Amino acid sequence: MTVDDVVVIGVGNRYRRDDGVGPAVADACAARNPPGVRVVTEPADPTQLLDAWTGMGLGVLVDAAVTGAAPPGSVRSCRATDFDGIRANSSHGVDIAAVIGLGRALDRLPGELVVVCVEAAETGNGPGLTPRVAAAVPGAVDVVLAEITARRRPPPIPVPRTPSR
Repeated sequence: MTVDDVVVIGVGNRYRRDDGVGPAVADACAARNPPGVRVVTEPADPTQLLDAWTGMGLGVLVDAAVTGAAPPGSVRSCRATDFDGIRANSSHGVDIAAVIGLGRALDRLPGELVVVCVEAAETGNGPGLTPRVAAAVPGAVDVVLAEITARRRPPPIPVPRTPSR
């Protein structure tokens, strides 16, 4: 992967409280200005996701999750394959699992797709993240940048062995 084939995509709606965490994390990543990383926020429909990540070596999708399995503000990352066979409900009209399936069917997935989720507390109408989710944004940015760094690290150079005598 070269330094120019990474996209960070913040999915969500800034006017649905914690659902805006994806764009908030993407904006914070852009502010750090990582070299060769393109940032896209608030794609309005699934085709914009496909357009944003097609041909990229790495796509990092950031979105809110409402699972109830973790406290609000919890951050986790998973792979595209973790969404196989899942039908997810979405407050912003983009069912990530369905878009991943569509991307696979159309051969329009990036080389690798990572999904970073932040557990939401509230996704009702209104601007602004709840305090626990707002406090999680810097940690989520660190997770996104760590995912990028891990994939950009060159493989170790083998050390030639001296023949034994």
